[in-house]
Amino acid sequence: MTLQQAIDLVAKRTGLLETNTEFTDQARVYLSMAAKRIGARAKWWWEEKTTTFNTTQTITISGITLTFTSGETITGTTSGATATVDASYDATNANTTMLVTGESADFNSSETITGGTSGATATTTAANVDTQVYQLASDLLTPHSFVDQSNNQPLGIVGWDSFDLADPDRDETGDVDIVTIEGVDAVTGKVTIRLYPIHSTSGDVIRYRYLSFLPDWTSANDSTALDRWIPQILQPALIFGAVEFFKQEKGDAEGSLVERTEFEATIKGGLEQNVNIFGNRAYRRGSDTEFEAPFFHFFPNEGGLTAAS
Repeated sequence: MTLQQAIDLVAKRTGLLETNTEFTDQARVYLSMAAKRIGARAKWWWEEKTTTFNTTQTITISGITLTFTSGETITGTTSGATATVDASYDATNANTTMLVTGESADFNSSETITGGTSGATATTTAANVDTQVYQLASDLLTPHSFVDQSNNQPLGIVGWDSFDLADPDRDETGDVDIVTIEGVDAVTGKVTIRLYPIHSTSGDVIRYRYLSFLPDWTSANDSTALDRWIPQILQPALIFGAVEFFKQEKGDAEGSLVERTEFEATIKGGLEQNVNIFGNRAYRRGSDTEFEAPFFHFFPNEGGLTAAS
């Protein structure tokens, strides 16, 4: 089922004209809201993702002409140094902070750099700075774990206090050991992390697992299958949820309750599959030794056991 087909189903179930642009735009908003409601109900298997980013060096630039593109080679006109513009370089929101990998040599300050593909030029104001803060995926809700894949090293996640105690002036370099969550970037809205020590080798791969969230849908997504975001078993809940919002808007309290009942029934089936996705296993309560087998908890209540006669 595509997003457009979902919009059409919402129209039929609500009794509204599906060719009305105002209605279809509102239906898309309500479907996005229903998707977020579903996503918040559990730690779903389909929200689990794994991706990577490269460690980089940061070059601060000014006086930019044209637009540098990720993957192209930049060259310093006086130093002769070259590097590759990393995919994480945000030419739209942070065009003066260039992230690069694979430097052949140090760039000079106040030299002109040129993009080998785009033909863009700029002047360096600060160069050869190891990047310490990185932005994570735009759909990231909660990070789970980090691994320095290039050096086969799992990375611990610590709080700000531990990080500040380890490196108060934030200038130690080497192979990264730990990660802390910095917060949210004020421009892009992405979650940011800080590495310790500052990773002194660019181009190394950091892999991380995370729990994602469903983004707002736009008309550009209408022809896209919903399977890309949410499994088929839960797609009916999108319809029931969106119709519930519409009926609440129109003052049909009884009708909205009917849709909510259907929504909850679909969610129940999805929650059962959310357990089965990890294998055909029987789950037991954990023990008081939380990190030792057999991993089940059982605490008899006082008076709950009696001696055999």
